[in-house]
Amino acid sequence: MNRIVKQVFASYYLKPKTFYRYKSDHLNSDSGTSSKTKGKKSKRYSHTLNLPVTSFPLSMKSGAAPQRELEIQQSDSFKTLYQWQRKQKWDTEFILHDGPPYANGKPHVGHVVNKVLKDITNRYKVLKKYKVHYRPGWDCHGMPIEIKAITDKTGKPIQLSPLEIRAKSKKFAERVVLEQKKAFQQWGVMGDWENIYKTLAPEYEAKQLEVFYEIYKKGNIYRDYMPVYWSPSSQSALAEAELEYNPVHVSKSVYVKFLSIMPQFSGELGEGSQVSAVVWTTTPWTLPFNQAVCYSPKIKYAFLRVGDGPEVYLCEESFVESLMKIVPVNLELIFSVEGSLLQGSTYLHPLSNKQLPFLQSGHVVEGKGTGLVHIAPAHGHDDFYVALTHNLPKECHIDEKGTYVSGCDASLIGKTVGVNANEAVISALGPRLMKCEDYTHNYPYDWRTKKPVIIRASKQWFVDLRALRPLALESLSSVSIIPQQSERGMITELNTRPYWCISRQRTWGVPMPIFYHKQTDEPLITGETVDHLKKMMLKHGSDCWWSMSVEELLPNSLLAKLNKGVSSDYVKGQDILDIWFDSGVSWASILQDYGGLADVYMEGIDQYKGWFQTSLLTSVAVKGRAPYKQIITHGFTTDEEGKKMSKSLGNVVDPEKVIFGGKDKKTEPAYGVDVLRWWVAHSHHHQHIMIGPSILEKFHEDVFKVRKCIRHILGNLHNFNPETDLVAYSSLTAFDKYLLYVLHTSLIEIENAYESISYHKITQILEKFFYSDLSSFYISNTHDRCYCNAPKDLGRRSSQTVQYYVARAMTSAFAPILPHLAEEIHQHIPGYQASSSEADSVFKLAWFHPKPEWNNKCAVTKLMPVFDMRRAVMDKLCLESPVEFDIHIYSSPKLHDLLREIQPDVTSCTSCLCEVFQTSQVSVLDVPPAIIPEDSLMVEGSTLVQLKESEQAVDVDFKILVVPATLHMCERCRRYTAKSSNTPCERCLDVIAQHWDT
Repeated sequence: MNRIVKQVFASYYLKPKTFYRYKSDHLNSDSGTSSKTKGKKSKRYSHTLNLPVTSFPLSMKSGAAPQRELEIQQSDSFKTLYQWQRKQKWDTEFILHDGPPYANGKPHVGHVVNKVLKDITNRYKVLKKYKVHYRPGWDCHGMPIEIKAITDKTGKPIQLSPLEIRAKSKKFAERVVLEQKKAFQQWGVMGDWENIYKTLAPEYEAKQLEVFYEIYKKGNIYRDYMPVYWSPSSQSALAEAELEYNPVHVSKSVYVKFLSIMPQFSGELGEGSQVSAVVWTTTPWTLPFNQAVCYSPKIKYAFLRVGDGPEVYLCEESFVESLMKIVPVNLELIFSVEGSLLQGSTYLHPLSNKQLPFLQSGHVVEGKGTGLVHIAPAHGHDDFYVALTHNLPKECHIDEKGTYVSGCDASLIGKTVGVNANEAVISALGPRLMKCEDYTHNYPYDWRTKKPVIIRASKQWFVDLRALRPLALESLSSVSIIPQQSERGMITELNTRPYWCISRQRTWGVPMPIFYHKQTDEPLITGETVDHLKKMMLKHGSDCWWSMSVEELLPNSLLAKLNKGVSSDYVKGQDILDIWFDSGVSWASILQDYGGLADVYMEGIDQYKGWFQTSLLTSVAVKGRAPYKQIITHGFTTDEEGKKMSKSLGNVVDPEKVIFGGKDKKTEPAYGVDVLRWWVAHSHHHQHIMIGPSILEKFHEDVFKVRKCIRHILGNLHNFNPETDLVAYSSLTAFDKYLLYVLHTSLIEIENAYESISYHKITQILEKFFYSDLSSFYISNTHDRCYCNAPKDLGRRSSQTVQYYVARAMTSAFAPILPHLAEEIHQHIPGYQASSSEADSVFKLAWFHPKPEWNNKCAVTKLMPVFDMRRAVMDKLCLESPVEFDIHIYSSPKLHDLLREIQPDVTSCTSCLCEVFQTSQVSVLDVPPAIIPEDSLMVEGSTLVQLKESEQAVDVDFKILVVPATLHMCERCRRYTAKSSNTPCERCLDVIAQHWDT
């Protein structure tokens, strides 16, 4: 600046009528100070400062966030992003197959976790230029929907025809699909919303029949009579995946005497002895159908005399002590025998006195019960196999509701399991009952009706797991499972699954395409009959099974070709397919353009025994491989105390209220969608994902801090044009290079976390970068340069360059998690051109890759000694403001040369060292100061110095003299850098004069 202009400016424009300075003990008194203005901050030069200016709103008042997000969602760039990316000529596709949520209720926070995690994954893939295939779907069939259709508002059943049930069920499911779809879109989920899939669609149902027949044709679907889990409350068979276990279920437990006939022990027992085998069961209602008592040849059994009488009890040796506590009489051990010696013994049925056998069985284990197990073949899996082995009767004598209909005493006919059957049987036992007590244990419940199930033998259709399991396990070896420790759970579930029953005795679902011969009960299913049904279903929907006659569904002309008689010989089957089969074959419909193979299946951990497994089994049966390359799981939501959410506890968190707020915005504020999405990303690695008011408030503050920090950066960039103002890396300050290194490292870590599906790590990295590295350190330490330097000053442009890269890079980094905030920021970043269709969304700019030159470790190693010295100084100053001091640094040549490289001038008030120390001036001395003021502090220490990456770091001592600032406070920059109390410092004078000159 022209010296004359500067002098005129200083003498005329800068002469104040009154002048004030900040109160400071170490400043000399100034006679020009007015007592009236003392301590006040002047705003005379505020118009000359480069204060942040931005239209980006900071307000997070209740209602502001959801309104902004809604506006973003309604923008074309947001709404059409899925279609846009599908049209790109990118090389790689990414297929995330949506596991269909059940269409039976309101959207809940569990849905939020699932859908948001999928969306984070998909949006990241778009940024990495993958063409994402994500077609949202819904599971629309099944008993829970049917129950809601056939019950009134009071819960009482309504008598309806099958077609009426199906019509009401379909209407209910369609309504729920629309409600959930709207919510998922409100959560910012990107997908093919115009082409969703529903398992009730005719084309989906027809494809399902095709897959069913393919598996049947290969011999992997068969019909058999065997015990299955049966739900009396829904009157249907259930698969293992449809069970949930109640750990506090209370059963009636009984100890029963089975009068035994054991002539082989008559010598040891003595004449007149009567042996009673002690049997324990938690299902007294099965006793009328007892066919044998099983023992183990590996267990030792004890004979115990009851008092002085003829009665003798038989039980395993390890149970003797427990038995003595159960019976109120003295028991004396007579002798013990190996279990194998019980062979050939018989007993009298405790209710009918029918003579039945003792049989050995491997399912009898020591330490469980009395060592003697009663067998009711129709009501236990092990019981049934024992009956098969020994040709025992296997008939089931209870109906679909669990009511006794035959095979027992007339007094028990009409009694119902779970209602009055247990009590009736216990009463009928009379003197054979030793003890009855409540027994609390883990018991299977129908996961839909929440009521106990039983085991009941019936004719059902099964998938042959014995045939499919080896190939299924082999296929899993090529599947990546995240988290990795869950792989064992998947394998365990597959290995321990006893069978897969796929027939259900309901109406709302896909009919099993099977006809039965009226005389022989033989099933009829061929490729021709299935093809005809598929055509009917595509034309009329699956209702045709109930609305059309056998003659229409199974024409005589078709039967003639098959040489299978005439239509009148057959009846339609009454079963529908298991809804797990419904969803398990979704790969055949939704992924048919990709060979039935998805990159990822992502669901909750419960799907290891559900959709993951049924999808695997059906795909293995048809394709010979798994339908997915990777499985990713997440946990379940709970309240803040880890408790399961329920209306009765009042701890249910409604995602709609989280987003839009409740009636009272003070107690239920409107946080918006991005706060929910941040919660999901932050918490998804936990098995139990907790949510509640305090947790939401915490994450709201986290998102606000990110917003606030970015807003400050945008304000600093208000007069920055990246096309003309970017500073080359080589010209950046040491401090700016340091931050770019931190930015580079953070971006690489974030990218790795995305790739490994470790979204919680991303939020942690973002929090550290924004809260620590950026906000409280870099922005705080460089605000003087940004505010007070000339607008086009190289140092200011250097910081703006870094802040521009931070805004671009970090917006890209958190865009998959916070897409609404990212899109909003994108509209305000310099260089955004609304007219460019390729720049109207942050997701169209691709993933921001850090520049290789930023990975400059020397930028860190050069400043690490400075950071060490700063910590030492701050420890000495404690709460004192460092701006009120000057520092003089003296050290050995190695550290001295490094400091001089960072600050070439001996003394500076604007160097990188000043920014780090935040003092008014920093001097780097060649020799120790000659005079040390009395009111100074001496800071001594050591630090590691490494000038080059190839060099070994060496420990170097330093001394820092901290003295009260010797100059006056500059009224413009608020630092003690002015030579006079009446004029700003030299730097500020230059800037003001430039401003005045223009």
